[in-house]
Amino acid sequence: RTEIEGLIGFFVNTLVMRTDLSLNPSFNELLPRIREMALSAYAHQDLPFEMLVEALQPERDMSHTPLFQVMFALQNAPMSEIELTGLTVSSLPIESSTAKFDLTLSMESTTTGLVGGWEYNTDLFDSSTIERMTGHFVTLLEAIVANPNERISQLPILTVSEQQQLLVDWNDTQVDYPQDKCIHQLFEEQVDRTPDAVAVVFDNQQLTYRELNCRANQLAHYLQSLGVGADVLVGICVERSLEMVVGLLGILKAGGAYVPLDPEYPQDRLSFMLEDAQVSVLLTQQHLVEKLQNHQAQVVCLDTDWHFISQLSQDNLITEVQATNLVYVIYTSGSTGTPKGVLIAHKGLLNLVLWHQRTLKITSSDKATQLAGTGFDAAAWELWPYLTAGASLYLVKSEILASPVNLRDWLISHQITISFVPTPIAQELLSLEWTTESLALRYVLTGGDKLNQYPPASVPFQVVNNYGPTENSVVTTSGLVVAKKQDQTSPSIGRPIDNTHIYILDKDLQPVPIGVQGELHISGAGLARGYLNRSELTQEKFIPNPFNNSKFKIQNSKLYKTGDLARYLPDGNIEYLGRIDNQMKIRGFRIELGEIEAILSQHPGVRENVVVAREDIPGEKRLVAYFVSQFEQTPTTNELRIFLKEKLPQYMVPSAFVSLEFLPLTPNGKVDRKALPVPDSHNTQLAVNFVAPCTPVEKVLADIWANVLHLEQVGVLDNFFELGGHSLSTIRVMSQVNETFQMKLPLRHLFTAPTIAELAQTIESTCGTDSTASGNEITSVNLQAEVVLDETIKPLNLVYQPVSEPKAILLTGATGFVGAFLLAELLQQTQADIYCLVRAANLSAGKQRLQETLKAYLLWEESFSERIIPVLGDLSQPLLGLGDEQFHLMARNIDSIYHNGALVNHVYPYALLKAANVRGTEEVLRLASQIKIKPVHFISTVSVFSSDEYFKLEVVQENDPLEHSQGLLAGYTQSKWVAEKIVMMARDRGLPCSIYRLGRITWHSQTGVWNPNDMFYRFIKACIQLKSAPEMNSTVEITPVNYLAKVLIHLSQQPKSLGKAFHLMNSHSAPWSQFINCIKSFGYPLQQLTYEDWQALLLRNTQISSDNALYSAISLAEDNTTSESTPNATSSLKFDCQNTLNGLADTGIRWPEVDEKLLQAFFANFSKVV
Repeated sequence: RTEIEGLIGFFVNTLVMRTDLSLNPSFNELLPRIREMALSAYAHQDLPFEMLVEALQPERDMSHTPLFQVMFALQNAPMSEIELTGLTVSSLPIESSTAKFDLTLSMESTTTGLVGGWEYNTDLFDSSTIERMTGHFVTLLEAIVANPNERISQLPILTVSEQQQLLVDWNDTQVDYPQDKCIHQLFEEQVDRTPDAVAVVFDNQQLTYRELNCRANQLAHYLQSLGVGADVLVGICVERSLEMVVGLLGILKAGGAYVPLDPEYPQDRLSFMLEDAQVSVLLTQQHLVEKLQNHQAQVVCLDTDWHFISQLSQDNLITEVQATNLVYVIYTSGSTGTPKGVLIAHKGLLNLVLWHQRTLKITSSDKATQLAGTGFDAAAWELWPYLTAGASLYLVKSEILASPVNLRDWLISHQITISFVPTPIAQELLSLEWTTESLALRYVLTGGDKLNQYPPASVPFQVVNNYGPTENSVVTTSGLVVAKKQDQTSPSIGRPIDNTHIYILDKDLQPVPIGVQGELHISGAGLARGYLNRSELTQEKFIPNPFNNSKFKIQNSKLYKTGDLARYLPDGNIEYLGRIDNQMKIRGFRIELGEIEAILSQHPGVRENVVVAREDIPGEKRLVAYFVSQFEQTPTTNELRIFLKEKLPQYMVPSAFVSLEFLPLTPNGKVDRKALPVPDSHNTQLAVNFVAPCTPVEKVLADIWANVLHLEQVGVLDNFFELGGHSLSTIRVMSQVNETFQMKLPLRHLFTAPTIAELAQTIESTCGTDSTASGNEITSVNLQAEVVLDETIKPLNLVYQPVSEPKAILLTGATGFVGAFLLAELLQQTQADIYCLVRAANLSAGKQRLQETLKAYLLWEESFSERIIPVLGDLSQPLLGLGDEQFHLMARNIDSIYHNGALVNHVYPYALLKAANVRGTEEVLRLASQIKIKPVHFISTVSVFSSDEYFKLEVVQENDPLEHSQGLLAGYTQSKWVAEKIVMMARDRGLPCSIYRLGRITWHSQTGVWNPNDMFYRFIKACIQLKSAPEMNSTVEITPVNYLAKVLIHLSQQPKSLGKAFHLMNSHSAPWSQFINCIKSFGYPLQQLTYEDWQALLLRNTQISSDNALYSAISLAEDNTTSESTPNATSSLKFDCQNTLNGLADTGIRWPEVDEKLLQAFFANFSKVV
């Protein structure tokens, strides 16, 4: 172009391309598609990429580029030689140390062919992954050249060596085992070896191996007389007891297969299982007989009928049963609404038993537990490996399982050496403190659900994580849980057990590479025959095995399609990723959501429904049922829950029911599960005791609530938040309330008066006095009376021993904006491990939350990982939610405390903030005073001086007593005032405490990164969205967060700082008008209005828009003189900062000038992310 002929530069534009692989084309069919797409893109190449992004406005994420993350660059134009008179010119390669995209492949055409190289984001890929990817790319290209007419999905990408590794080497699990014996025969051999050893213990009862064998033989003789033999199914519905073990063993000795029926199941489910299995004999206990109806089986009560069974022979029986005969049939959840019976043979269970004994070195000195319900296939795993090895089996009473602490103490007191514990219970058990004193425990085995956390390194036993569907004899893969690897969010499920083969395949049954997810398929000795009476489903799920290999003696020529997503890790272990379909696991039980839907659809008041598994809070999985009513009267939650409880086990009853007018659908007519609302945001049940509004005020409020919450009716006793109200709907309700009643009630009134009756009383009381009153008189708090500190929080006989270089620092509030920068600064300025109090489902989630926070603020460095230690706790709970043992452990190990954490909410009243902000501070001080004295660095706010009395002072000194609380209207500020007073009390008692009062903390001075939830940030955003700003003659204090963190950490490391208070705020400020001009300079139009007109405009817009920033600004508009986030909240106060200046003397640390450069750093970043 002539206009740029004289310019020297790098003129390259990015073209975004989309490849169409629909209809599974061959390469020859794909090639013309790519050509057409590429030519179309070239035709529009003059359109700048930045303009495309601006037009499409994709959701922005600072972690990757918009629209695309993978780049391909082909340099196919020859580079011409550059000749300059008298000079020799040569090209130099450009070294690039930072990847511009997630993945870039650059290729160049040379005289020897195509050469290329990868550029990749090391947060996503490592060098070994890229090396494998190169092999895949080359293999794919070779396959295309060799067979261009083959479907793309069928072309191989695995190299020959990787195929050998995935299909052969990692499946080299062959171990010889006797296939001419059955489980009960192994037991009988063990009886001969250790007849007098204790076999089973339950409460105060026990049986030796000889006694157990004799009783089982007597029962087996009786069962044979009733026709029980090979492959004959015998039902057993018995509570955990000695009779349960005798019954199971007796069935096997008779040659039959047992069908466990859990007594906890609903009667309808038990009846179906009995009818479907067509059991001819049913073993039970007398008190359970009435629950077992609608069957033709002969009932044998192992308690009341034992008097004549005990007269039979005690000798071992001779049966024709073989290893290929059935050993048990266990029912799992079914997609059509009916459970399906899984047929397991002796050989599969035998393989499991012998693998278990060999791997865990089971001997007659072991003591093992049985705690799973008999309907859970893990019960077979708990029984037979031990009873065939001479070990003692302890049956655990259900009340012991109710408490992890009780279970731990029980395991210790009974000298248990090995125990299986379902995953949810195991995760709680592993989080407890363990002592090696009197502990015999060698292994804790877990399985049945995804293990989300790694055990602490301090646990004095080994943890084994196991995976396996019922269709493969309980356990398919197993592995020790070792220290967490950096790229693993949860422990692996290990490797395949003996004589078991694993194949991770795509939908076309092609093996996927290492690290790529696919469906897990199983083959081997443990595979079930199929499903009872479900031949079509058996054919669908048990498919021919295309990977039979002559190297192995394949036990089963079938593959089982698990429906589970998994991927191979580079070390050969497997990571479980979840379900492909809508099945899920709860407490070890696999649930098919379709079964719940099928049962719920039988309710006469339900026209259609869908059940989903939600995890709105990480680690907390729950079932939610969405339904459309058949009639005008919607069924209540109680009605639906009772209905399902009669037909389903408790674990299959949803925790929430949401009534919808219609179910959302995808374009192809399927239910759009992603579009289903979060239950808490909808009314899940109308109040059972509905009380209609009576007074005029109540009726108006009911209309407002119904309109905002989208409800048909609201009773005066209904709780706003239980109906689905949240912070945003709170603002909208109070906005309408104030407009309707011509009042200015603060938002906090809805929190203190959450029912219509209470809020109506508040409105009537306020109208009776002053309709424009702030309402403070109604909800006033005697803050001075709140200043109470436990008398035991003091040094007592301990003497503070300063630690110049702390090894362990506790930081609260690390996931907040300021806390993240404090964490990064501590990691950079000290060598200590930083223990971060964090709310999370488990340690892994806690660590991930901290890491993601640092990444969000561009602070993350890989070197931080090992020194950041999450501590699962809660400021609002006693002992910070840690429990006695962990609290004392922290008191012993921590050297210094930075208490930055708080519940920050400028709407909540003091009562809702007290637990976290006041009592939490008290618990921090308690921690500082125990075992050894630790300094406490308390982060407060200058807003504690918002009382009218301080506005009378010329300057607020850092050492001024904090006496006045009148006029503190915001609950947050009130809570910080009380908390600071408590810290002062502790300081007066002798604890080393420093107080750091923060001003307005703003963006990073260079990156412009700021907390998008900051109220002032939202205030600015609201101005931009409204295209208007209020006229204010105030100045705005701006303290960049990176300066604040550096100053605070430096001061805290000076011994002379202890006992002092510091005002940490920039001495430089900017007029509000400078902000306005800077906003305009970035192209945002702004009209300046009076504050009253701007308030009115804001209120009008929130009635028609649910925009977050506008909602958030409402609380500022209500009363700009009391909110600490408005530009002029404390700007008329002058704060002395002499302690801070003295502490920074001779350091070179100075607060920055508020100039155009500083303002532009924020707005440049702001314009990228909004």
